[in-house]
Amino acid sequence: MKWIIKSKHLNDENKVIGLEVEDEEGIFDANLRWDGFMEIHIPSITEENNDLKDTIRTYDIDELITKLSGLRQVCVDHFDNRKEE
Repeated sequence: MKWIIKSKHLNDENKVIGLEVEDEEGIFDANLRWDGFMEIHIPSITEENNDLKDTIRTYDIDELITKLSGLRQVCVDHFDNRKEE
């Protein structure tokens, strides 16, 4: 997946301290900071068909990926219709 930089935030020394990015489909977007903090915005639709944008905030993207991978494995292990991809 490719991410497109929508805007850069610079400090007084002209160094990048933040980025606003969006995936190439324009579905996901994120705010990234120089210190590792990020907000990831994920669209979803409720049972009532309302559009929402969920936000995940993290300082540790690697730990988040590890936890999500473990969650995915629980689905693979316990749901017959979920196949390993």
